[in-house]
Amino acid sequence: MKMKLPFLNKSNKTDNDVLLALDVGTEFVKAVIFTAEDDNSTIKVLGYGRSRQHGSAMKGAMVINIEHVVNACDKAIGEALNNADEIMTKELGVEYVTPAPEKALLGIAGELVKGVTIIADYSREEPDVKIEQKEIDEVITSIKEYSFNQAINDISEETGIETKRLQEINSKINATYIDGVQVDHPLGMTGENISYRVFSTFAPSLHLNSLKEIASQLGLEILSIEVEPYAVARAVKDAKSEKFSAVIIDIGGGTTDIAVIDRGSVIATKMFAYGGKVFTKRISNRLKVQIEDAEKIKIDYSNGAVNETQSRTLREMLSKDCLVWAQGVELSLAEIEDIDSYPTVFYLCGGSSGLPEIKESLQEYAWLQTLPFAKHPKIEYLYPKQLEDINDVSRSITGPEDIAPLALARMYFELDKK
Repeated sequence: MKMKLPFLNKSNKTDNDVLLALDVGTEFVKAVIFTAEDDNSTIKVLGYGRSRQHGSAMKGAMVINIEHVVNACDKAIGEALNNADEIMTKELGVEYVTPAPEKALLGIAGELVKGVTIIADYSREEPDVKIEQKEIDEVITSIKEYSFNQAINDISEETGIETKRLQEINSKINATYIDGVQVDHPLGMTGENISYRVFSTFAPSLHLNSLKEIASQLGLEILSIEVEPYAVARAVKDAKSEKFSAVIIDIGGGTTDIAVIDRGSVIATKMFAYGGKVFTKRISNRLKVQIEDAEKIKIDYSNGAVNETQSRTLREMLSKDCLVWAQGVELSLAEIEDIDSYPTVFYLCGGSSGLPEIKESLQEYAWLQTLPFAKHPKIEYLYPKQLEDINDVSRSITGPEDIAPLALARMYFELDKK
């Protein structure tokens, strides 16, 4: 039986330019309604909405109840559309109804979502001949086939999941070098030695198929499913520059997602099952309050909206959990192979990134004694204004907690539109 969904009934569905970025998290679903301005590669955010997940909807970023997740998605999308209606009505001076989105970019995360970088080199027989599109396409096809076979075997060994139960999410070339010089695109150039960095991501078939079923029940065409830490890393201003290196840490409800950028290329993504729910449950158990109330207390504490006595109590309560979390970050970074020195800037985002003990645990951690850092890393927050070409006319997204859905929207410009 087909479900009747409120957001789809807001207007008659016709071809339109309104798109959706959907972050299906363990604790919340976050929806961004946007348009993409191709002439200047700008994402125009029209509306934002979020909805709390049912307690039995997700486990460790994996969908375990599709119906509950669909309901939360529907509410988040409806709220985003209402937000867009209010903004446009106020701007135009007449009642405006935002068209319901038909196409969406979905985020995927979780401990079993894996990303690997393959470096592929080849030499051209005629280095003085200009590189044509046909040559690029043939090389990319070969590289992707090689990277798929290499990566899926490595990931199967790491996770214990049979290769037949893993699916490739996508493979992206995130850096190209000609004779040692990084170029945006090799078309029309000459050179002998070509090097590509291909980043491939994989997930259990069950995980991907659940997201596809959710989109189907919502009446959405999937433009792309994107690994969230990769999307966040690619969305940061100047992140594609050879001068840019950083570790991006997104603390979600059920997992922490990490992306490592080295000289403009995403070289690895890591995820571990330790997120904001741990801190919320700690507050709930120690203060003997409901989960919803504990979440509010956590947010108030992150925003500095509690008194001094409450602040001391929460600090004592959460310090050990945050140290365990920092150890999880260290272990995840230590799993990355073929890295001589780690970037010395950490950017924090996600719903629990504002907890004071999160930042302090990283600042006080003995990084120089555990991993190859040139100096102790600097810890900063990642704000929407630091993402590339975002025009948020809704004025609804201002903090580090909502970076992921904006980053998913930015991935629209990396879609293969050929």
